[in-house]
Amino acid sequence: MALEIRKSICWGCWMQCGALAHVDQGKVVKLTGDPEFYTKGFFCDRGARFGEHLYHPDRLNYPLKRKGERGESKWERISWDQALEEITAKLSEFKGRYGAETLATTCGTGRGHQETFKERFLHLFGSPNHANAGQFCRIETREIDYAIYGADIVAMKPKVAESEGCIVIWGHNPKESVPVEYHEYRNLKKKGGVKFIVIDPKRTEIVDELADIWLPIRPATDAALALGWLNVIIHEELYDKEFVEKWCYGFDQLKKRVQEYPPEEVAKITWVPKEKIIESARMFARAKPYTNIPWGVKTDMQGEM
Repeated sequence: MALEIRKSICWGCWMQCGALAHVDQGKVVKLTGDPEFYTKGFFCDRGARFGEHLYHPDRLNYPLKRKGERGESKWERISWDQALEEITAKLSEFKGRYGAETLATTCGTGRGHQETFKERFLHLFGSPNHANAGQFCRIETREIDYAIYGADIVAMKPKVAESEGCIVIWGHNPKESVPVEYHEYRNLKKKGGVKFIVIDPKRTEIVDELADIWLPIRPATDAALALGWLNVIIHEELYDKEFVEKWCYGFDQLKKRVQEYPPEEVAKITWVPKEKIIESARMFARAKPYTNIPWGVKTDMQGEM
C-alpha cells in the first residue's frame, strides 16, 4: 500500500497548526506542517513528535482497576462495560447521598473535545465544579479581549499581517513558547511596515531580532507602565475620540486616574527611561490601522505591586 498523506490539526497547544499525517499501512510514521493552512507549513518540534505520544508503550489506552491496597501500584485491565457500570453506580451513590456538587473535576490546560465533554457531563450531572489551568493563566485575559474588541488574537492576526501596524510583545518570548507566532512575526519584520515593541526584563532573542523599541521593565511593574502609556496617550489626545464617546464607560475616571502616573514618575517605578516610555506610547497609539498586544502568560502570573 502506498504512503498516504492525511490532513489534520495538531492539538499540542492552543495555536492548533495545520498538520499532515504521513500514514503507512494504517500507522502514522511522520507529522509535518500543512502549507495550505494559515500557518503555511510551519510545524514546531513538539508537534512533529506527537507520533511518539500516540504510540508510546506507556500510554493508557484501556480502563484499569486497582488490584490490592492503595499505593501498591497493582492494576488489572477490565472491560469498558465493567468500568462504566462501576463508575455509574459509584457516582449515583454519591449524588444520592451528598448531592451533585460532591463531584468535581480538574485537569491541565484545556483543549479539544475532551474538555467540552467534561463540562457538558458535569452540567447534566448538576455540578458546577470544573476547573483547569486556563482559569489561572489564559481565560481572564481572553475575557478582557472579548470585552474590548470582540475577538481574540487569532482573529486579529490576519488584519495586522496585511497592513502596517504595531505589535507589542509584552512579557513573553514567542520564540520559546509559541514558535508559530514567532515565525509569523519574523516574516512581518522582513516585509517591513509593522513596528515591534518588546517589554521584558530580559534581553531575549526577540529583542535583537524584532524590537524597534525594547523596554527592560522592572519585574511586577507592568501596571504602572500601562498607566504611564495611558497618561501620554490621553494627555496628547492620541486616542480615538469618536470611539471613546460612543463605546467607553468610565473614561473620565480613567483620565483622572492616569494623571497620577506621568512618565517621569513611571520611570522611577519601572526603571524604564522617561523618553522610552513616551516614544513607545506614541508608537503604539499612532500605528495605523491596527495595533496588537498578543496574549502572554507572564503578565497574568505576578502578585500585586
